[in-house]
Amino acid sequence: MIVGKCRKYTVVFLSVLMMCFSGAWLHAQTVKHVVVIDPAHGGEDTGVVGVDKIAEKDLTLAIAQALKKELAQKPNLDVVLTRDSDITMTVAERRKFIQKTQPALVLTLHVNAGFGKTSSGFEMYYPGFGVKSESPKKKTKKRDAIDEKNYLNDTVRLSRLVQKNLDGLFPRKGRGLREADVPIAKDLALPVLTVELGFATNPGEKKKLVSGKTQKEIAGALAKSIKSFF
Repeated sequence: MIVGKCRKYTVVFLSVLMMCFSGAWLHAQTVKHVVVIDPAHGGEDTGVVGVDKIAEKDLTLAIAQALKKELAQKPNLDVVLTRDSDITMTVAERRKFIQKTQPALVLTLHVNAGFGKTSSGFEMYYPGFGVKSESPKKKTKKRDAIDEKNYLNDTVRLSRLVQKNLDGLFPRKGRGLREADVPIAKDLALPVLTVELGFATNPGEKKKLVSGKTQKEIAGALAKSIKSFF
């Protein structure tokens, strides 16, 4: 009799547990995370024009569009670009767009330039603890410090994922994560990561960056990083 009751309670407990896990899984699948991809430069702002006279603005847009297409397959992600065509857009306009969109993270794409033709590899930048966020609500200094630490930690976590996945595409080409002034991140209390995808001044890297195949591979690596982040 007691054994029978125990079995009954065990079945009920397991059923409830399965329902809880199923509910949590369904919630994870239905929650929408907004991601902003920022293709740097555009319009009159060409960015770096390295070998072959191909502008940075065109490379960042092509890769951003490929990345959006990759992430469109995930139902829990809503991906938007700060620009989806060759238009001039100031940093202030981009920040305003991001603030209005209220994303979970921002990934801004650039192409690097060196003083010679031998510089190579990808590198990442984050705003660091020198950037202070503004909030519509008055928070205590302690609360601000905790919030800032959290989103900067998230930025570092994202950078490690990007490093890992781009390393798989460009072995031994990673130049690491560096703290720097990131103008687009000013007043944004959320993860903002800048990725310099290669050197336009390096003929070999420029040749890869203009390749549709390589652009798709870069987009795939970045998409994998963002999926893992969530």
